[in-house]
Amino acid sequence: MATEYELSLSDYLSIMRRRAVYLIVIFAVVLVLAIVAAFVIPPAYRATGTIMVELPQILDAAGPKSNRNDLDQRIDVIKQRVMTRESLLEIINKHALYKENTGNQTTTELIDKMRSLITVESISSDASRSSRQGLPAIAFTVSFEDKSPQVALQVANDLVTLFIDWNVKLRTEGATETTDFLTQESDKLKAEVDRLEGKISAYKQQNSENLPEQLSLRTSMMSRAENDLYTVERDIRSSNEELRSLEAELTSAKHGMADDPSQTLPALKAQYTKLSAIYTESHPDLRALKRKIDALEKGDSTSDASSSPANATSLAAFKIQTQIDTVHARLDSLAQQQKMLKEKIGLNEHAMEQTPRVAQGLEILIRDRDSAQKKFDELRNKKMNAQIEQSLESENKSERFTLLEPPILPEKPFKPDRIKIFAIGFFIAVASALAFAMFLESLNKRVYGIDALTHVLGKRPLVVIPYLSIEEERGRNNILAMRDTVLAFLRRRKKS
Repeated sequence: MATEYELSLSDYLSIMRRRAVYLIVIFAVVLVLAIVAAFVIPPAYRATGTIMVELPQILDAAGPKSNRNDLDQRIDVIKQRVMTRESLLEIINKHALYKENTGNQTTTELIDKMRSLITVESISSDASRSSRQGLPAIAFTVSFEDKSPQVALQVANDLVTLFIDWNVKLRTEGATETTDFLTQESDKLKAEVDRLEGKISAYKQQNSENLPEQLSLRTSMMSRAENDLYTVERDIRSSNEELRSLEAELTSAKHGMADDPSQTLPALKAQYTKLSAIYTESHPDLRALKRKIDALEKGDSTSDASSSPANATSLAAFKIQTQIDTVHARLDSLAQQQKMLKEKIGLNEHAMEQTPRVAQGLEILIRDRDSAQKKFDELRNKKMNAQIEQSLESENKSERFTLLEPPILPEKPFKPDRIKIFAIGFFIAVASALAFAMFLESLNKRVYGIDALTHVLGKRPLVVIPYLSIEEERGRNNILAMRDTVLAFLRRRKKS
């Protein structure tokens, strides 16, 4: 399979010699068009003003420092405000811009055209200027292009003024709106906090007996009541034993068996002295002996010295009955104390059982109150910062735009760059000429040169005899070649 023939440097030079006329003509035409375009394009002048963003004079009071992204966003917002239809139309009418296009273009098209001629670019003036606090200053440029340098200067001045005015207006309005909004929200949260405080107070009042802080008091009261109940129950048991003993003595006294020597006054006093050395005076046995001794002493003082057995039996029975009545009264009192203590223990147990539920409900209310209080504190701090920022804005001590370099009258046109157009036109002319020559060569099916002939025949010729032509034949051949090229081009176009 035959490989495709690759052109060598000599082949390219041969092509350029054969197509020299085309190369020169196309190169000259394209270059002339580029030169004409460079001089025909109308000049445009650009006036540029530089605005610097100055940091607040009081950084601590102004809150957190603005970063580069925040400044870029703010500049974009102000740019959208400045480039509104109303603002640009006012500038167009003020300076009578585009009078020649008023009848041909609509107002929207004129405004879009003006927008395309306005340029806003952010720059950082790190190398040229820094703020008083040592931080790099941020600046941006505002430019406008027009065919008249005076108009470009006037419009650029108006645009710079609009940027500075809109910055003051937006920052002041933003600070005021922020303060009002935070005031409303903080008032709502304050009302919510007060409502939750009232709810907590009512809840505590409603469950005053079951509050968690009373749990320790309830525990101590419970322990004390149980101790008192144990003492009362012990006294009841002692009184019941004493009552049974007195009832037995009463029975014996009624049957004439009251002359028990152990129940005489001297025997009882001796027994009392013996037991007082062992027990305290509050001991039930000592108290019972004390009552018997008192009763016998009282009976001895009131009775006569009669030794009649009937009188002695009645007196002993009466004394014992008196003691029995006293014990019954004491038992009734102890029973009431026992009932009261049991009720008190029951109430404490119920309160202690209800304390976890009350504590859970109170915890939920306190958590909601604390959450609302935390939000209120945060909003209150933000509100204070917003008020400080509003004060700084009103006194013009916050972050502001300062005209660093006002627009000046442009002395030379911003565009077109004729040298660049010349350079581009030159390269386009060279490329166009070479491309057209290669296109013509691709349409020509003739074989030129020994190497090409060797590639077609597969063998190298033994002898090469150059073609000798006269001047007339060379001219005729050029005409024929041009005709063949044109005909081949037309046939190719017809097939396509």
